[in-house]
Amino acid sequence: MALETALKDIEREVSNDSIREPTSKYVIDGLMPKVVLYPRDVNELSTMMRSISKEKLSVIPMVNGTKTFMGNIPKSYDVALDLSRIHRAIEPDPEEMVGGVYGVSAPFSEVQETLRRVSRRLPIDPPLSSRSSIGGVFSCNLFGPLAYTFMTTRDITLRVRAVMPDGTVVRWGGTGMIKDVAGYNVKRLFIGSCGSLGIIYEVMSRIAAIPDVIAIARLNKELDLLMTRRLKPYGAIVVNGTMYLRFEGVKEEVEYRLGKLSEVSGFDVFYGNEAEELWYGLTSMDELFSNYNIVIKVVTPQARLNNALKELQSSYLVKMPMIGEAYLGVNNIDVNVLNTIRGGKVGDLGGYLMILKAPPLSLSVELTFGVLTKTWT
Repeated sequence: MALETALKDIEREVSNDSIREPTSKYVIDGLMPKVVLYPRDVNELSTMMRSISKEKLSVIPMVNGTKTFMGNIPKSYDVALDLSRIHRAIEPDPEEMVGGVYGVSAPFSEVQETLRRVSRRLPIDPPLSSRSSIGGVFSCNLFGPLAYTFMTTRDITLRVRAVMPDGTVVRWGGTGMIKDVAGYNVKRLFIGSCGSLGIIYEVMSRIAAIPDVIAIARLNKELDLLMTRRLKPYGAIVVNGTMYLRFEGVKEEVEYRLGKLSEVSGFDVFYGNEAEELWYGLTSMDELFSNYNIVIKVVTPQARLNNALKELQSSYLVKMPMIGEAYLGVNNIDVNVLNTIRGGKVGDLGGYLMILKAPPLSLSVELTFGVLTKTWT
């Protein structure tokens, strides 16, 4: 009855094709929604959320659905909110070094390509970037090794516009580069809320210049943290024991850093577009999230990351040593052992462990520690 009442209210104010029958595309953790809402713009989105809230229905917003495996299994799932056709526009301001995305169903790759035309970029390299919308990246505060130099997605965000659960359209932040709030910085809370506070439909963030030279050095061994820092890479990632260091800047600076690296290790080097494709392929971690039933994330102080990983067995391991994060892929795991390691070894080292992905019936609810709710992409 509540769903029927909400749909009647929505039908009076939105286009006929904005209400659709659910398909297997929208199944999450074995649950099928009762209806799919497909808003054309922010006004329709606001109308839908107002009716959904009024009737106390459960809703999961999404674009590509690449991160709906995150979070607890939904207790109920009435409405799938497909945001993929909300109008999107990307408006960089290369002089002020800011970029706005209006209608955040825009793919992350499309945003980067638009910025590249004016010699700018979003200085983040998040997991699943090859398949994510910009809204999913910012909603989940996803970031990769470049956070060591450019800070996290939350840190570079200047402004957020969102539709709240009751349909109210709100804005936090401005275009200022220093201080843009007088009180609690709500936009920082919103970035990383995983869709639990409302639906982000517009973001403005800092952007960075594209450097003269980009080089990726591939090493067959992992350098210790102190040596890695001395080489001053912009980011470092280790995939199954193979280390990749990213260097940027003018040609002379990059060549100097590579020369210093040659004094401690042999390596292969990639430049330009080949380097960029390699780097974003590594940091997107598509193979990890596609091929493994269980994905674990471990975060500790940088110097303690290797110690935290010693007792964790994995088939696929990605480490970001300069930011103290690791992602592990496994197909089977002992629940009791994992709980012991999480509460003991990892916790004692000042870190935490969370399950990012797992089959619905394989792990207990306790293993979703650190994940608040279902999210969207």
